[in-house]
Amino acid sequence: MNLRSGVVTGLIVLGSSVVCMNAAMAQQSGSPQTVSAYDYIGLQLNDHDQGDDSLSVQGSYTFQNPYFVNGYYRNLDSDDFGSDRHSYGIGLGRYWWLNNGIGNGLWFDVQGRLGRIDFGPADTNFWGVDANLRQRIDQFEIYGGVGYRDYSDAGDDTVYQFGLDYYLNSDFSVGVGYEDSEFGDGLRLKASYHF
Repeated sequence: MNLRSGVVTGLIVLGSSVVCMNAAMAQQSGSPQTVSAYDYIGLQLNDHDQGDDSLSVQGSYTFQNPYFVNGYYRNLDSDDFGSDRHSYGIGLGRYWWLNNGIGNGLWFDVQGRLGRIDFGPADTNFWGVDANLRQRIDQFEIYGGVGYRDYSDAGDDTVYQFGLDYYLNSDFSVGVGYEDSEFGDGLRLKASYHF
């Protein structure tokens, strides 16, 4: 682990500790029972900076409020699923309602992640941690986050994401964002069904 990733990991742990201390107070003040951002299935199109595109299927489920599990399958170049350049991962996390703020309030989540990446001639397993903030204002949700990945055969990396989702109604949302993924950073477009 290099110094940069050690610092990022330390900041995530520190931030998580602060949120944990404040979470009990926030939850006692009448937090909502669930957040639609953690119960969905969706499609995402990514335009990576190396000129490749990818298509991914993602999903998340709150199995015991406030704990959730999620996963994804990403296929580079948007060709046939099952090609030799793909990735997949699963995550387990917890979210906190920080305060009522504006709209539906401010949310924070932390999750651990495991997965595998196949670059074609080379592949690797990975593990990581992510921390994200979400602010819901009426039909809009603004989000951003940072994470750490340790690839068993390819070193480590800091990843990040930010974007905006628009809820057409309580069941459907569309969004645009910027994401650093295992295939490089770039623009993403997504559509999700929330349940």
